[in-house]
Amino acid sequence: MPTNPSVVILGAGMSGICMGILLKRAGFEDFTIVERSTAVGGTWWDNVYPGVQCDVHSQLYSFSFKPTPDWSRTFATGAEIRAYAERCVDQYDLRRHLRLGTTLREARYEPARGGWHLTTTDGESLQARVFVCSVGPLNRPRMPPGLAAFQGEVMHSARWNRDFDFAHKRVALIGSAASAIQIAPELATRAARLSIFQRSPSWILPRPDRTYGHLARRLLRVWPIGRASRYWQYWLHDVRYAAFRGHGPLYRVMVGLADRHRVRQVRDPQLCRSLRPSYPMGCKRVLISSGFYPTLGRPNVELIQEAAESFEAGRVVGARGTVREVDAIVCATGFEATTLMPDLRVVGLAGRELASAASDGADAYRGISVPGFPNLFLLLGPNTGGGHTSALIPIEAQAAYIVRCVRRLARNPGVSLDVKRSAEEAYNRRIQDRLARTVWTSPACTSWYKTPSGKVVGIYPGPVTRYVLEMRRPDFSAYDSIAMADD
Repeated sequence: MPTNPSVVILGAGMSGICMGILLKRAGFEDFTIVERSTAVGGTWWDNVYPGVQCDVHSQLYSFSFKPTPDWSRTFATGAEIRAYAERCVDQYDLRRHLRLGTTLREARYEPARGGWHLTTTDGESLQARVFVCSVGPLNRPRMPPGLAAFQGEVMHSARWNRDFDFAHKRVALIGSAASAIQIAPELATRAARLSIFQRSPSWILPRPDRTYGHLARRLLRVWPIGRASRYWQYWLHDVRYAAFRGHGPLYRVMVGLADRHRVRQVRDPQLCRSLRPSYPMGCKRVLISSGFYPTLGRPNVELIQEAAESFEAGRVVGARGTVREVDAIVCATGFEATTLMPDLRVVGLAGRELASAASDGADAYRGISVPGFPNLFLLLGPNTGGGHTSALIPIEAQAAYIVRCVRRLARNPGVSLDVKRSAEEAYNRRIQDRLARTVWTSPACTSWYKTPSGKVVGIYPGPVTRYVLEMRRPDFSAYDSIAMADD
């Protein structure tokens, strides 16, 4: 067994790229990044729908070790973020570590060698002492049942057909959440008619978006100014966590801001009242848009406030019987976000499968480690997300934590790290206890943060600063050191 542990990273999105960079910076070169797509970027490669933008300030949507002053606007477009990912790959020489267009079928831990045997869908095998899964929760599109009956064009927001021409078409947009409110204004300028099927309204805040001029970019290139701008945005975003307790002055301020935004932009009083959610702000993802409400006032746009329940050859039928003849359906219906890697069979000790281990909602120690799966580490695992700030912040903290674990394995070539079940259970009891005091557990709404049973698995219950501090130093007493050949 070499002292420099071999690592396979699944996924070349922002988390996989970060993992590769931090391994390199720590002196580890024996790693491979496996990606099923033909390019890097992850969700920013998958989501190319018109209007795609980041929901957090551009200055915060970059790695702390590679800030950039080159964003064109305060909320970066998807194309700009993809370009940033490509620059990171090139600057840190990750190309030679990439295996693009490769899909893993199975990952199996082998106690006799203290590592992972991975099989691709093409029948190839990979060996690694450490397996890092960085696919994240938002990669498997969820489609409404019964769509096969529809005979027109169908696409998901994350599987966009760039060749389809929406001009003069009757289009149904299923959903009105994060992706839909970006897609709708763009489709409204192209389609003959846009029918938006909305199951429930969302809390929407204004998007203070603007372009960066030449002077602003020059100033952001000055290190102290650029760094100060990033720190300002960091704390401005992180303090918003306090609103998700569902009470207090900041919660009332954000509700008031959303109410004023809606009243100013929706001229029809009855429609305005119907667009105010009945559930607490924050228990579903809070959206930002300054273009969605005005789109509802266009003559070629209608909001149908009922779910799309069934589909026929050229029609969409709503839950209360509304029928619309359409030529195309766009599904902004989210993702299967509460299951761990449902498309990959992961087998740990004693033949235990990861899917069965997470059957009642995924749990992981610090969102990273699952008992019975030695040397397996998750990026953006259960209870590590935040609805109020950049996902890159916890990603960096997790990747740095994993590097420290890899260093430990390098010093102990004959052992594997397997988190103790007692440590994992104690950690997740604390997480769920803290979540119980937040809006995310409110019975008034369902969201992708929750399993059908109501367990919250998508959100970390605290400001991101707290999570970063927790992740600074692994507690190796929480892990068993398993010697090779132990079953």
